[in-house]
Amino acid sequence: MDTPLYLGIWLVALLAAIAVLSWVLARHRRRQDLRRLQAQRLLRALQRYSAWICAQRLAAVFQGEPPEAAAALDEACCVRRACFPELAGDMAEVLAVHNRILNFLGAQQALWLRDPEYWLESDHDRRFMALWRQHGFALQALLARLEQATSVTLLPTAPRRESTYA
Repeated sequence: MDTPLYLGIWLVALLAAIAVLSWVLARHRRRQDLRRLQAQRLLRALQRYSAWICAQRLAAVFQGEPPEAAAALDEACCVRRACFPELAGDMAEVLAVHNRILNFLGAQQALWLRDPEYWLESDHDRRFMALWRQHGFALQALLARLEQATSVTLLPTAPRRESTYA
């Protein structure tokens, strides 16, 4: 084999290797960008859900879980399931706290309807705040794992309150 043909084959092989490497890097970059967008989508859904929980402390009457809160939690679960399977345990903890909060709010509503005086003595605010802290801890653990999984710093905003006294 003569030298120009030999160098030509090496040049073609080198160009093919560069093309494959470029394709792999572009694909990795697209996946990373998609994961970052999905992480932000998950964060927004969890923020909407947390805002609803925060509003429950100030609500006079528990009306049940509204469609907006359920939709936000469903969206968070769907994004987690589709893009972040490694967050299953942390999301399960958020859902467990969610169930405890709903059970507590439902029981408090029933107690308020049945015996308002006993409801006032039941120290419902302290118990709600304990559940709120559990929700915060579960959410922070989930967000820390999400940041670790995506290598992106997520800056959650604090839920807005309706009153400065809460």
